[in-house]
Amino acid sequence: MTLNLAERSHFFRQWIRAPLVTASIIPSGQALAVNMTRSIVVDGSPVVELGAGSGAITRQLLHHGVAEKDLVLVECNRYFADRLRQQFPRATIIRNSAEMLDQQNFEIDPGFVVSSLPLLSMPNELVTAILRAAFVKLRPGGCFIQFTYAPRCPVNHYIRKHLGLSAVLDMVVWRNVPPARVYHLKRFGE
Repeated sequence: MTLNLAERSHFFRQWIRAPLVTASIIPSGQALAVNMTRSIVVDGSPVVELGAGSGAITRQLLHHGVAEKDLVLVECNRYFADRLRQQFPRATIIRNSAEMLDQQNFEIDPGFVVSSLPLLSMPNELVTAILRAAFVKLRPGGCFIQFTYAPRCPVNHYIRKHLGLSAVLDMVVWRNVPPARVYHLKRFGE
């Protein structure tokens, strides 16, 4: 499950090319990946991963029991998207920006969206568009799982209020470098 030196080096090079897009110099650690996926109910429905990157969380989704054919991996970086196609040939790979998810030409009804996107480094309009697109696809009662390295929710109060979302801190993953917080976002009343 751990990434070898070559994979970490590729990830670091992608960060150098676009630090606001990749947002981290190393992929998510295994402790974070485990905690991002632990609440996902495996029931044969699709799981969407935004910002799949090197596939660290993708591999944990598979280990958790999600079938590869049920994965929809969204990645805008060409290098990462090509690598994901090689590593996970039965998954649906979308090489596009996450805010375009609702415009994809296929029907999905996921119960979970797992996001590694650097929401805090994005403009509010883009964060709003990403969440709106994800919740268009999420089934009623669905959960958007997001991590952050910041000490606060990566989706500010105004965006949550505007979109009718609640956010709950699920866990602080101290064993990740750096420590990360995992949030669950849902529609109010669900």
